[in-house]
Amino acid sequence: MTTTTLPLFKIPKIIDHFDHESCIISHCGDTFEFIKTLPDETVKLIITSPPYNLGKAYENKTRIEHYLESQVKIIEQLVRVLRHDGSICWQVGNFVENSEVFPLDIFYYDIFKKNNLKLRNRIIWRFNHGLHASKRFSGRYETILWFTKSDIYTF
Repeated sequence: MTTTTLPLFKIPKIIDHFDHESCIISHCGDTFEFIKTLPDETVKLIITSPPYNLGKAYENKTRIEHYLESQVKIIEQLVRVLRHDGSICWQVGNFVENSEVFPLDIFYYDIFKKNNLKLRNRIIWRFNHGLHASKRFSGRYETILWFTKSDIYTF
């Protein structure tokens, strides 16, 4: 009787700081401070869901113009670290102020275009849970904007 052994696969180590030898970096903390530690054009895929300016515990609610200005700085740094064949997947929902809905993906589109990125897909994530609105239909979706830096990218 013979036994067969399966090849052992090495599970990549996940770290929280940049290291050229690491395959996976997962950082929980101040995004802007972390991005500044990354070298130019080193990241192939960025997946993020920034705060929506709702006034939650991890953010300070501010005027929509100020909120977007702060996001411009982060996006510029993300574009700096993105490789020429890289992608950014930016998940956002809606900002609501005085019962008016501001679809954040519409505002972000221009910011990414000013950074010379190309929109590949506008992906809609639909869900059934969440707060119930009393004066409009309840928001049950968020948008993922998938941008690439060039025409060379992984799908």
